[in-house]
Amino acid sequence: MQKLPFRKIRVLLLTGFMIPFSLFAEIPQEDILWKFSSWGSIETLPALYQGNLYCGDSEGYLYAIDAASGKEIWHYKVKYPIHSTVAAKDNIVCVEAGNALYGFNAQTGKFLWKYVAQDDEPVISLGLTDYHNSSPLIEGNIAYFGDGWGNLNGVNIKTGKQVFQYTTKARKAIRSKPAIKDNHIYFGDWEGNIYSVSLKDRSEKWKYTMANVREYYGAVVSEMSIRDNLLYFGSQHDVFSPIDLRTGIPRWTYVDTFQTYLPSSPVFYKEDVITGSTINAFKIYRLHEGKIVWAANTQGIFFVKPTLIDSVLIMNSSNFGGTGYLYFIDCENGKIINTIPLEEATPSSPLIVDEKLIIGRKDGLYAIRFNSYLQEQ
Repeated sequence: MQKLPFRKIRVLLLTGFMIPFSLFAEIPQEDILWKFSSWGSIETLPALYQGNLYCGDSEGYLYAIDAASGKEIWHYKVKYPIHSTVAAKDNIVCVEAGNALYGFNAQTGKFLWKYVAQDDEPVISLGLTDYHNSSPLIEGNIAYFGDGWGNLNGVNIKTGKQVFQYTTKARKAIRSKPAIKDNHIYFGDWEGNIYSVSLKDRSEKWKYTMANVREYYGAVVSEMSIRDNLLYFGSQHDVFSPIDLRTGIPRWTYVDTFQTYLPSSPVFYKEDVITGSTINAFKIYRLHEGKIVWAANTQGIFFVKPTLIDSVLIMNSSNFGGTGYLYFIDCENGKIINTIPLEEATPSSPLIVDEKLIIGRKDGLYAIRFNSYLQEQ
């Protein structure tokens, strides 16, 4: 286990006076159940496994944290920033960082193995919209994830050895978290291509390329989600098109007239899908077969995966490191029930654990008492 350097002390220098950052805390102090101070910015969805939270930061530290108390159990430093969400099974936690997938003992933090996807310098996050790398998905004993060179890799979590690889012809970075159904794996790349590949023989069933993608747009950046034989995903494009798993053709299409991104990982409410936008629009949408059910006017950008509690949507925005917002929205009508400003916000998605809402920010991981925000105050 490696020694963690001293935590950064964050202060604000204003007209010659040193003012503690905590004085500007926008989350009511009585609602902060605990805070874990990280060395770098936490930008991904924390993972819960056996009562512990696992997440990485922008300085390359992977943390195991007690979910009840917020106390650190162990940490480990890797070479590159961690912009993926941890996957766990059989007391092994896996995380992607830079050009490699790592495996650790979930309880002790003991390093088990490292699989190098390509012996090359990775392209590190742009710090604007390329927030996330492909998070591993464990199926059986195999962790599947995409890398920066157009490979969809499968690694045995017991040994760290590669057992599957599919290389796309485009060879563009794969930042999406894949989905698996009926022995096929689904994923998207940085150029707007979406793939269906057989896990049995590595053959490509179909490839769909999003149309009218503007330069530097089109990157698939979210988790892939499957519902009713349709593949849903978010991208850096103003088009939202669930794809039929059998044909590789969109079932319906929504085009945002604001020419924004629709990058968030989709979630489902009743027969509809909810997704978030970015600049120009700044909205959250509930869509039914390509038609807007409601659009909530918000602030910030939504490179996140929201969560639902009954009929309340909990979704947070970031704003390129500035002030973002944590929203509580009525899924029936799109009415904003409550809002919490988040200074130094990151695209770390909310996670509900017992009576706590867990979310990452630039200075660490927060556990928030949230039940009172589910109803209008």
